[in-house]
Amino acid sequence: MDREGNTTRIRQVALNLTVAAFVLVTFMSQNARAEMIDGIVAVVDDTVIMYSDVIRKMGELGAQEYDLATTRQVLQIMIEDAVVDKVYKRLGLQPVDIRRAEQTAREMNIDVGSARSMIMKSTLMEIMVKARVVITDAMIQGYYDSRQDYAGTESFHLRQILVKGDPDRARRAMEELASGKRFEDVAASHSDLLVDGSPDIGWVAVKDMAKEVRDALENAKKGDIAGPVQAGDAILIFEVVEQGSSGGKPLEEVRDEIIEALQEKYRKEAFDHWLGMIMADHYIGVYL
Repeated sequence: MDREGNTTRIRQVALNLTVAAFVLVTFMSQNARAEMIDGIVAVVDDTVIMYSDVIRKMGELGAQEYDLATTRQVLQIMIEDAVVDKVYKRLGLQPVDIRRAEQTAREMNIDVGSARSMIMKSTLMEIMVKARVVITDAMIQGYYDSRQDYAGTESFHLRQILVKGDPDRARRAMEELASGKRFEDVAASHSDLLVDGSPDIGWVAVKDMAKEVRDALENAKKGDIAGPVQAGDAILIFEVVEQGSSGGKPLEEVRDEIIEALQEKYRKEAFDHWLGMIMADHYIGVYL
């Protein structure tokens, strides 16, 4: 039988099933579970989906609500799975190994049927859309620029002199720094807080600084002295060791990660578009 004749036969079967479909819905309340006499709720070509099939699937998915909206969502999943199954068989692909489906189900904490459908969709995605998804350098750069965690946080690498309640000592420290004396030496003489004997306090993110400190460092560059800054009863003086970002990642370090993320995103979009076109080629009747 040619393809046109086969299509006509399938549509005739579907039409007969449509005529036979019997659905009765009684709403107990707006949020109550819908009661339904078992009957046909959908037809995909010559495949029939019963209401009891949907309820069983909802149980497998761990649905907490059995309202009409949830039921329709699960039915839509079952319709898509039925189309995928038909396409998979039409292409003559190897059936999904039950052991693989069971392992996937355990790993993802889903039912075996959903795992089987996921594997089939993944296989079809590789075959039908993978080669059509091309990731360009511009796409990679755009994704990189959009990720704040890749760019890092604006920060300063600082040395600090902290003087407690003694403005004269803080003034003398500033005078010594202005005369060219090394920051480490001035800190050793005047700072009341050193870290392991050093004034180096490492990288500090601008967003974590007190407003007074941010203001003092606003236009500071590498090698500049900033301060004095009054912070409670303490007076702070800073030296900018470096200025830049902390916690960021260079593009080349995350390039493969970005490509993988973009491929997953665009393959999924392309597959959903392809699946939509494929579903349009099948007779689908919904009676719920």
